[in-house]
Amino acid sequence: MIEKDDVEKRGNEMGRPSRSEYTARIRRLVDRLRTDIRSGELRSGDYIPSEVELGSTYGLSKESVRKALDILVEEGMIVKIKRVGNRVAIPAYAQGKMVDAVQDTERRTILRFAYYPSMDTEVNMKEAIAEFESANPSIGIQLLPTPFPVDYVEHGIADVITLTNWDALKLREQDPSWSMLASAPHSEAAHPLLYTPFLGPAGRTAAAPFVFSPIVLCYNRQHFMSCQLEEPQQGWTWDRLLHTSRVLSGQLGVIGFAAHMQSVNRWPVFLLQNGFRLQNGEEGDAVDRPAFWESLRMARNLIYQQGGAAPFWSENDADAERWFREGRVSIIMTSYFGINRWRDTGIDYGISELPGLKSDSTLLLVTGLAISGKAKYPDASRALVRFLCSPKIQSGIRRSTLTLPAHLEALTIRDGLAGNRPQREPDLNGIWGKCKFYSDLQLGTKALESVREELKTYWSKLEDETEAGKRLDMLID
Repeated sequence: MIEKDDVEKRGNEMGRPSRSEYTARIRRLVDRLRTDIRSGELRSGDYIPSEVELGSTYGLSKESVRKALDILVEEGMIVKIKRVGNRVAIPAYAQGKMVDAVQDTERRTILRFAYYPSMDTEVNMKEAIAEFESANPSIGIQLLPTPFPVDYVEHGIADVITLTNWDALKLREQDPSWSMLASAPHSEAAHPLLYTPFLGPAGRTAAAPFVFSPIVLCYNRQHFMSCQLEEPQQGWTWDRLLHTSRVLSGQLGVIGFAAHMQSVNRWPVFLLQNGFRLQNGEEGDAVDRPAFWESLRMARNLIYQQGGAAPFWSENDADAERWFREGRVSIIMTSYFGINRWRDTGIDYGISELPGLKSDSTLLLVTGLAISGKAKYPDASRALVRFLCSPKIQSGIRRSTLTLPAHLEALTIRDGLAGNRPQREPDLNGIWGKCKFYSDLQLGTKALESVREELKTYWSKLEDETEAGKRLDMLID
């Protein structure tokens, strides 16, 4: 495989290379990749190193690396796949035939499994896959951690993928029949509500529920005890939380409450709690409805009306979770997936249902397992899905992580739970009637994403509701 050589290292140390040296480096990169492909070192279906890695290895800019790769694209040796990478597209010449990307030297069946990278922590994915391979010695798993599993199915790269209900909704909007996915195994062990995001025409199941989480509150119990405050509980309102956060901020010098409000897993909760729907029989523009602005106003108040600390700005959900772990925030809006970030800490914390507006609804996040409609080994793919949804693996998820398994019996396990667990948490049996999905808003994913982008200006106080309403009206009318 590609390695740095002394010539390239010396070139970097001597300063900016000449044009002839750049040309020579591009040629060496192309020649090395071409050789690796022809020798079988890089096989058909394999991905070459990233453009960043190649640039570092050969002392080239991204633009120069792309010029080199374009040569191989023109020769038909590699194909560029958007948001995924560059894949070898031809057989390895040394063998004189197509190298089957799904068979290894022992002739085991090799399944390609694309999954969200966070699941290595949230469900101990690598350990679960190792157990599957041990139980099924004729099947090997090629792990493909990626933020875009659906793209891997679309381009024929993966046989099995993880699929969130958000990605499932986006996919259904593009293809209502989910034609790129095969029917997933069905189990009575999961709550029927968990199948809702994955049900297609004629009741076909596009994914098997794997893990889930409602959006919840997580709070630092020590902070509450220090201020002699009552811990959050069912029946709280957001106004009650706002008052409590002011006390925490004033007495402890922390941020009382934090959430990455721009997240598609956060701000829609306020619309769901206020009963907002795009098509609910009401007359007039959607943005003229009181429920719409009451929801967004509360979200903005939670940012600016806590007192004490300056307003916070975050890049993603993990920011609030990190601040909580560091003791800088007393209460956050999070999920059981995110809580895994402090399962190895000593934080004394509790979990509560969300405060309410007109209702105490919450957003339900579900991750399922889907099978590609073009999977070369559909039986083996179904076996992998069944195994990951089995009582053994699901019980392991329950005992070793904070993530909630889809298997209802595994969810009830109370013994042998490892890690730092919440000292208080809501009764999970009572959450189902409060759970809502993105689809309940009757807004498409594109509209939700567009509204979120427009709301950044409103949440930043750079415009008022009238100004924001004019622009939002064009997006969701």
